[in-house]
Amino acid sequence: MKLRKAITTLCLFGSIICQAQNNTSGKLFAYPEPPEELVTLQERASYLVNHFWDRCNLQSAILNREAFKSAFMDYVSFLPYADASTVHESIARLISSYEKSPEHLLTLAELAEDAVYNGEADFTSDEVFLPFANAVVNNKKISKTKKARLAHEAKVVEQTQVGRTAPELKYTLRDGSTAQLSSTRGAHVLLFVNDPECDECRMTRIRLSADHNINQLLDDGLLRIVSIYPDSYSSEWAQEVSAYNPRWIVGATADIDEIYDLRSTPTLYYLNPDGVILSKSLNPDNLLEAFHIANSKMTR
Repeated sequence: MKLRKAITTLCLFGSIICQAQNNTSGKLFAYPEPPEELVTLQERASYLVNHFWDRCNLQSAILNREAFKSAFMDYVSFLPYADASTVHESIARLISSYEKSPEHLLTLAELAEDAVYNGEADFTSDEVFLPFANAVVNNKKISKTKKARLAHEAKVVEQTQVGRTAPELKYTLRDGSTAQLSSTRGAHVLLFVNDPECDECRMTRIRLSADHNINQLLDDGLLRIVSIYPDSYSSEWAQEVSAYNPRWIVGATADIDEIYDLRSTPTLYYLNPDGVILSKSLNPDNLLEAFHIANSKMTR
């Protein structure tokens, strides 16, 4: 099975290379070709990432935004397969090329925002996005107005990265009393930010509420689900969520988007008993499978 997956991945990677190299329409420069002695997926991807911009006149190329965007998207498509240190070094070099051209640096960061930050991106990566966003934030020649959106995105991404302690969150419960996220410490926590009127949120909520493994973990005190409505408490909201799973902690809080990364709806964070973020932007299918495995291990 592993061999088959590796072969499939290599074939897919090869098709990406061929498509990028053969599509000469509007192409700004010739892409590098990995030497034949580099045979593994990571070796070939690392070579492409490391040398991708070698033949590009970066200062003039970025003036043609659409063509440069196409090249940048090709560049990003190789990043998931390359060695991490190579990716970091390549990004740093690319950013440094535009440090003295603030408008171009802003354009580059906006392209990175579209490529790896936005919820609809094929490949999302906080690790890739942050260097571009922070380069704009730290550039004194770019006005606060122009950098405001990227500055906000960088802030919330930075403080909600995997491995960080989840920011404190105060919310109003269905009965009007108040609580805070830190009071859930001692068990794993699934933080589920959702809107009762959102169709995808509703579907995810139904699946989570009906899942046997999740309910078993809740009953055993090994898991807590904190469902948060990202707006102010109201009696209408309290009535609307009255039928939510009684095992859940259900609250409302405005301005959560000021401290949490909520680029997709719904948003799911998984925290360990100490409140450290273990995972974010979870796919519901993968989440349910993970809880199936967790239940089998934690309830033995």
